[in-house]
Amino acid sequence: MSPAMDSMRSAGRRGLKLAPVAALLASVAALLLGNGLLGTLLIVRAGQEGFSSGAISAMMSFYFAGFTIGALMLPRIIVAVGHVRTFAGFAAIASMTALLHVALVEPIAWIPLRLITGFAYAGMILATESWLNAHAVPSTRGQLLSIFGVVSMGSWAIGQALLNVAPPADMTLFLIVSLLISAAVVPITLLPSHPPAQVTQERVAFSDLVRASPLAAAGAFLAGLAIGGFWGMGPNFAQRIGLDVGGISAFMAAVLGGTLLLQWPLGWLSDRVSRNLVIAAAALASAAAAVGVALAVGAPLPLLLAAGALFGGFGIPIYSLCLAVANDDLPAGRLLGTARGLLLLNGIGTAAGPLIGGAAMTIAGPGGLFLYAAALLAILAVLAIGSSQPRRRIHAKAARSPSTPMITGSLDVMICMESETEAARH
Repeated sequence: MSPAMDSMRSAGRRGLKLAPVAALLASVAALLLGNGLLGTLLIVRAGQEGFSSGAISAMMSFYFAGFTIGALMLPRIIVAVGHVRTFAGFAAIASMTALLHVALVEPIAWIPLRLITGFAYAGMILATESWLNAHAVPSTRGQLLSIFGVVSMGSWAIGQALLNVAPPADMTLFLIVSLLISAAVVPITLLPSHPPAQVTQERVAFSDLVRASPLAAAGAFLAGLAIGGFWGMGPNFAQRIGLDVGGISAFMAAVLGGTLLLQWPLGWLSDRVSRNLVIAAAALASAAAAVGVALAVGAPLPLLLAAGALFGGFGIPIYSLCLAVANDDLPAGRLLGTARGLLLLNGIGTAAGPLIGGAAMTIAGPGGLFLYAAALLAILAVLAIGSSQPRRRIHAKAARSPSTPMITGSLDVMICMESETEAARH
């Protein structure tokens, strides 16, 4: 192999290669600032408008239902029109639906609007995850996905603070949401960015996904059930154990803060040791912390916050780790189909989680929500310990060197062509 190609291969092996996806990460940050604000704003505004608890629960369920439907239907759109146009199109839809919430303040209108919003966000997240995977190499995939998770969680957290900018009863916050979602389109359309090469994408059946990576499939679903239960019922848990508004906010912030602290270290570790063992350790630690939360309902607030931080810090990154496991030994043409399958499994779990978690709280009291999550995470830890570690290829797989959208060949193909040329010369 020529020195030039050898240097290219070495370059593909080292570093996170953030430059090709920097614009994408900036777009994701703006997008999730808006989504983080909108999710909280709608619940607060719905309470002020006198929506029933059933209507509010239906709004949440329909969002996740739309998200799940989108994960099932949208990969073909990404293949047909490309990652950039898919992201921009669904961002426009999400921006419009945010404003329609202000124009139509009725449960019968908000429920389908949440369905549409979930569908749009599924398209944008599916595009971003497959885009990131296409730029990653096995030695840094966990770190890159973890950085994506940190950007996502950080933006979501800041979005909560924006709730204090104006009264929820005004239209100002809805305008801010729409502006943020629209702003998300600017970086990937006007700044230099490097979308994935237009490779042929194969459909990945669930049976194929389970056979290729049973741990990733089970982990995405079980993590959705456990963490989805928390996202849906966590504030209600805090309220039922007697926390005031400040305490509820502190508890939710502690869970998110733990995620921000541990997301990247877990990804970094998974790039250096068996991802299976990292998933098992994270699931077991999160399960132990969940039990701690359930037992700390009457304890001083700092102890409850510490347990919550460990629960989120170890539990929320599990989905990203499962995504990295599934993509460790796949050709470029199966990345999008795999992302779709895992997103769908996680979406189903997340949609069902609040319903099952609520039932657990009815049976066992507020702490039942976390005992339920602990049981699921413990099962996942056992599965991870018993699973075999996929073989990681050390060369860049569908990873792009800095390029323009005009260059559609992957680094793998270039290396193979060079190898064949060298062999022909000799």
